[in-house]
Amino acid sequence: MQIRTRAKISISMLFLGILMGCQLGAVASAGDAVEVWDHYDVTIKVDSATTRVTEELTIKNVIDKPVVPGYGYISLSKEQSSTVFGLPLPIEGGLRGLRIRDVSARLDDGTRVTDILVTEEEEATTVRYGFWTPVMPGECRTIIIEYTTDEIVEKGLLFDHITYTVQPSSIPIKNALIRADLGGNRHVSYSNNPPVSAGNPVTWMQSGLEDGTWQLDFEYSSLPLPRSPVKWANISLGLVFGIICIWSYRQWKVK
Repeated sequence: MQIRTRAKISISMLFLGILMGCQLGAVASAGDAVEVWDHYDVTIKVDSATTRVTEELTIKNVIDKPVVPGYGYISLSKEQSSTVFGLPLPIEGGLRGLRIRDVSARLDDGTRVTDILVTEEEEATTVRYGFWTPVMPGECRTIIIEYTTDEIVEKGLLFDHITYTVQPSSIPIKNALIRADLGGNRHVSYSNNPPVSAGNPVTWMQSGLEDGTWQLDFEYSSLPLPRSPVKWANISLGLVFGIICIWSYRQWKVK
């Protein structure tokens, strides 16, 4: 059974360091944004057997007081599905946690983040990281989180497939980017969003994700096929079943 992977990103900051007292508390209680994700960049580097995911999360202080972001969470899960002859079937078997390893985190100045905890549960794997560096008014800081997984790519006979989801955050996401480094001569044969860069790596972008979810679904292959509005794997599956039906019908007529 092949596994259909969906990486669900859900980040919530549970703690705001208040360096300037009750004035910052008043802003937060009024429901105004204290921080925003100025850039939420995800790079998916596909190797022959493993995938390395790098998330560069740039937080911006949008008030006139210093803040400390606190704890953030990334939740990773996957949907299980079946295949026939290496072709995916539209049957989902529920969620389970994505298995990851070699998890690390660092700040944009190279400082290693050691306050990081990975929790594996039945339906999700959670990465908790501590972002305790003060962010000055109007300034940005970036935390870089990396992990390796063998399960984010759904392998097929001719086509491989990835579904990656950025979910709503308690902090507004201003700009999101997903970059896929597929390696070799592989290219995207289908995606539910048009890429802004069709080379390798392939890049997709979205802006203003304050209240929405961005789910990127794409298929790639080594075959020199044009990009299709429908997954080539589904087209292939339809052709296979069509051939079987025609052959069965002819056999029935002969008898």
